[in-house]
Amino acid sequence: MINDVFGEMRKQILHHFPERQLYLRSGGEVKYYVFGTKIQMVIVGGLSAVALWCIFTMFNLLWGYNPMRAPSKEIKRVEARYERLLADAQAKESNARLMLSEQRQSFEQIAKSFEEKHQTISQIMKKTPSIATTPASDKNTYAGSRVVMAPTIRDRTPRTARKAMIQKANLDTGMDFDRSLNNLGDTQNAILVTAESDTLDRIERNRAIINSTELKVDTILKESPFGKGGLFVDLGDGADVPKEGNFGSRVASIKARVAEAEALDNALISIPFGHPVGVKTYQTSSYGLRKDPFTKRPSFHEGLDFGGQRQTPIVATADGKVIFAGRNGGYGRSVEIDHGHGFVTRYGHMHKLNVKRGQVIKKGDKIGGMGSTGRSTATHLHYEIHFQGRVYDPNKFLKAGHYVQ
Repeated sequence: MINDVFGEMRKQILHHFPERQLYLRSGGEVKYYVFGTKIQMVIVGGLSAVALWCIFTMFNLLWGYNPMRAPSKEIKRVEARYERLLADAQAKESNARLMLSEQRQSFEQIAKSFEEKHQTISQIMKKTPSIATTPASDKNTYAGSRVVMAPTIRDRTPRTARKAMIQKANLDTGMDFDRSLNNLGDTQNAILVTAESDTLDRIERNRAIINSTELKVDTILKESPFGKGGLFVDLGDGADVPKEGNFGSRVASIKARVAEAEALDNALISIPFGHPVGVKTYQTSSYGLRKDPFTKRPSFHEGLDFGGQRQTPIVATADGKVIFAGRNGGYGRSVEIDHGHGFVTRYGHMHKLNVKRGQVIKKGDKIGGMGSTGRSTATHLHYEIHFQGRVYDPNKFLKAGHYVQ
């Protein structure tokens, strides 16, 4: 029985692992190697052992203990420790912030009024670039003791003669922060008074220029596209302002005057004070009644005519936006510019246009060349100024423009 079993096993082994010969031919010679049954079994056994070891290792890494992975309990312990440290750090930060807030509270209460003052002064100085860093003196002279403009609605302090005001403010305005609080307050007040004086100069100058066009200043300002508003600095109720109890009233007055000066500056930018021809030229026809060059009958001329050669540069007389550029009946090739504040200028009979509708331009930009298109007898520019839909004599604006220049 046992012999039969071993005999069968031997038979199967010989069947699967018969003697094999490996022939190699090299250099005209043939060599062969004989692999017996035992050698083949040893080779197959070795390969099988290696395969089994690889499979065992793979299963061990996938489902067994992996030293590269920490157990879930260890991860939870690390997370809990991190959260505890984070909570402690947040608590320390909160305590530090609370202590810092308490320490700063007293300082903020003391510095509040002075910070507000310096902020106000800084903003006013930005709004009034012509302000000097030294106070005005008695050598300044004014027209008697009158102020030549009316106060605005926001000006809560009645306006007085500036000569007396400057005499009152004849102080040292050096910004030395090592001085006492009282001296610092006086310095701030002196700067504000100086700012007010320079602002009043701007207002008087701007109003005089606008009045020279025979237009009312208030009428022009009502057409302002900027609306109401301006500089704002919240000063609270002013109860904690030391010594100079009228500081809030003084700032309110200066803010009102700065807003008025700024509104007038914006108005001056919109008023067409410039000359419409970019080179030296001459007038061929004035504004008003004249004899029509075609019918020879009396007619009203709504602008000025300037003579010149073809393609003489025509320029914008103020900043604005082109609202028309093209042919316009008797005006021929013409351009209309909206300057804001109710002002519109018209340039007619041009030979060529250099702008188009909707284009934003600056004062002095070339808008076209002089020509003789439309109802025209020769090369010239017809120039009109409209305000609130009515035509005005451009000569008055040209004369006022000399003050602006």
